[in-house]
Amino acid sequence: MIAGVLCETAADERRVALTPDDVRRLDAVGLPVVVQAGAGGGVGFDDRSYECAGARLVTDPATVFGLADLVAWVKPPVYELESMPLRRGQALIGFQDPIARAEEIMRLRDRGVESVAFEQIPADSGTDADALSAMSRIAGGIAYEEGRGLLAADRQARPVRTLVLGCGHAGLAALAAAARHGDEPVAVGHRPEQRDAAVRHGTQRFLLDPEIPALLAQEPIDLVICAAVRRGLPAPVLLGATELAALRPGAVVVDLAGKAGGNCVATVVHATVALPGGVTVTHRSNYPSRQPIAASHAYSAAVTAMLLSRSQESPVTGDPGK
Repeated sequence: MIAGVLCETAADERRVALTPDDVRRLDAVGLPVVVQAGAGGGVGFDDRSYECAGARLVTDPATVFGLADLVAWVKPPVYELESMPLRRGQALIGFQDPIARAEEIMRLRDRGVESVAFEQIPADSGTDADALSAMSRIAGGIAYEEGRGLLAADRQARPVRTLVLGCGHAGLAALAAAARHGDEPVAVGHRPEQRDAAVRHGTQRFLLDPEIPALLAQEPIDLVICAAVRRGLPAPVLLGATELAALRPGAVVVDLAGKAGGNCVATVVHATVALPGGVTVTHRSNYPSRQPIAASHAYSAAVTAMLLSRSQESPVTGDPGK
């Protein structure tokens, strides 16, 4: 069995699926790795560092797909996967965007190619292959900083009144970022048991989803961080037309759940939208790329755990010719 690493092709994506250290770890246990040249450039890992770790460097993605039984990426390639030399029994490991790419994933499955989605691995699975939690923790803090930076200077000069929707890893990281600024975050969860974690991460107030309209009608909110989503499922719409109309001009909404449909009805994937009422709604799906080194190390650890698990299920069947 051979593992492969692709160059990332998604816009502004700087992460890499495997670091040289983890390539070395895989090579040491007899799992060969092929790496597309330039894959680690966004993180500062040059091709020589992969070769020194034991990887075979190849020049194009087709060669990676042709050699590797397990192909790893961070984000799905922007090119047509059907144009690659796919084969039955191959597994594609990484974030899969399973809602938007549901039809493509089904076509691949019909060809005997498995799409292993980190979005659908339970956080309590008991494995180290939980890439989503690690990326969510990074994304929540970065999204908060970006949203705060979009506010007018006078709002940034005082404690920012923030509403954080969702108390998973991303939401809790956003609460912690707000607390570091001395801001005033209100946390919203979907069950009462989330209150304690929200308080530990910096909120003084915890509400449940149905209480959102009343809060927005009564209090001015500067910044909304949308992070309410369950793995592999469409995100619930928590900011509809009524809730958006209740936000004051100049408010900012950062929707981390955009690829799952969004918590905000006005979210446009990979775009920043200015609404007629003076509210800004923004989304991007690769906030962790703002911290590519830390994010790549965390992501690579999860990929390595997945590859080791897969290789133990099937014997090593090839050598990449290193």
